Amino acid sequence: MVRVNSINFNVNFRGQTQSKNNQDPVISAAMEELKKIKFDNNDVKYVKKLGAKPPFKNGHQAYDFIKNNGIQVKFMQLPSDDIHAQWDVNNKTIKINERYRDTKSKAVILAIAESTLHEAGHAKDLDGDSSIQEEINCLSLNSMAHRTLNAKDPGIFETNDANILKNGVNLYSSMYFDKDLSGLIEKVRKSYGNLPAGDSKHPPSNFARAIKNGEPNFTITA
Repeated sequence: MVRVNSINFNVNFRGQTQSKNNQDPVISAAMEELKKIKFDNNDVKYVKKLGAKPPFKNGHQAYDFIKNNGIQVKFMQLPSDDIHAQWDVNNKTIKINERYRDTKSKAVILAIAESTLHEAGHAKDLDGDSSIQEEINCLSLNSMAHRTLNAKDPGIFETNDANILKNGVNLYSSMYFDKDLSGLIEKVRKSYGNLPAGDSKHPPSNFARAIKNGEPNFTITA
């Protein structure tokens, strides 16, 4: 088990790894990448216009939230390979699919940082409840992060075909910023359609209602 407190580490992606605080070096590397994430202002404007309310303004804010609330980030077995990360409220833990333990891929480490950012959005409520609106909010975080990271290092996410990339961060980012939102609506509805459109902490936007009601022709009008 790894507590995210002091994040001082040395990582050698091509050889042995070492953590000064006995942390998993891959998690440590991902947390360092999380701190660096910033969002493009135009992307922020877009997701807000769509109906999302990003829980954090940048990755460092999410990092601080994790650190200050004693939340753990660690590799664990998850029910499916298609579940890349998960917020466990009972144990105050952001779980990362253990299949990515010991990865040497920088692309996968960046994807873990994005996934941690997403789950930190869920953790911010310090509850285990969710809604379509909350999912939209959290998906906006990793989608904006993905665009920032890809712009910083073009092609980085084409270097690996790991599931967390092709069916995770790559997929959602491309759908979130597509002019045709039908793919995103279908994907989110398939994954989270059983949830309420919104809740008291996350009032539903028109987009959340469109997903809940299965309206694939939703367009941004705000």
